[in-house]
This record gives sequence, C-alpha cells and structure tokens, in this order.
Amino acid sequence: MKPIDQLSDAEFEHLARRAVALPDAPADLVQAAMALFTARSPLAELTTSTAALLRRVLATISFDSWAPQALPAGVRSVPSQARHLVFCAPGRDIDLRIVPSAEHFVLTGQILGPDDAGTVEIVSEHTPAQAPRVAALDALGEFRLEGVPGGRYLMTLQLAGEQVLLPPIEVGAARP
Repeated sequence: MKPIDQLSDAEFEHLARRAVALPDAPADLVQAAMALFTARSPLAELTTSTAALLRRVLATISFDSWAPQALPAGVRSVPSQARHLVFCAPGRDIDLRIVPSAEHFVLTGQILGPDDAGTVEIVSEHTPAQAPRVAALDALGEFRLEGVPGGRYLMTLQLAGEQVLLPPIEVGAARP
C-alpha cells in the first residue's frame, strides 16, 4: 500500500468511498472506548502543570550579619559568635538566628508572611541520608532547632502547599 501523500486523486477517492462504506462500530464498544479517556480542557491541564511548578520556591539571602559591611553599622558591627540571616521568598521573609550552645548550635527563626502552619526541616548537605531535623511553626510562625552540630545544611520550609528552599547554610563556620 502506498503512503497517503503519494496517492493520486482517483486512488484517494476510491479509498475514501471504501472507508465510508464500512459499518459503524457497535454503540456499546464506542461508549466503552470513550470511557477510557477523560475530557480535559487545555486550560485545565495548563493550570495543573503551572500549580505543580509553583509549589517549589527558592529563597534568596538579603542579609547576613557576618558579611563584610561597607560602613560600621552600630551594634551589628560588633563581633559576635551569633549569626543573623534574613532570606526573602515571594510573599514572605525568613528570619534565622544561629547561636552557639555548648558544642552544638541552636537555630531559631520566624517566617514573616501569611502562613498559619507549617514545618521547617534541615538536612546535612554532606550526609543527606541522615533523617532530617524537623520543627513545627508555632502560631507566630516561629521555630527552634536545638543541638545542631556544625556543618553545611539545606533548609526547607513546608508551608501551605508550597515548599520554600533556602540556599545552603553554614552552621558553626568561623566568622570571616
């Protein structure tokens, strides 16, 4: 059989007449075949895909108390073992404090935004197989993680259907 684009007009007409003469499939088989597929509008599919993409948000750092300051900044310029970081994500800011405690560290913070509930989890970047440390947000969006050993961590906020990823955080690094 020739490919359809190589048929002459007469050959194509002959095939079309044969196809029209074929009996229709039984109605119950047509309905069963149609039931296998669900009708979805392209808009609904696009909305679902977009929602899946927007679920993961990357935060950016906007302040690090250990970063070099252009000019002395009052109390912020006094050397301290505590570290203050502020991250920005669409619709919210994340305030994070890292304070030494014995041989480990305490991470405290607050999510400033519309979130009523959620969790904060950190996992070591070098040993991701370890179970993550998780803390729930309180009514004010505050969290606390105690006994965190020094190292490089990835922090993820699970908030109202969104996942906010922070850049890697050095816990216990020496102040520059």
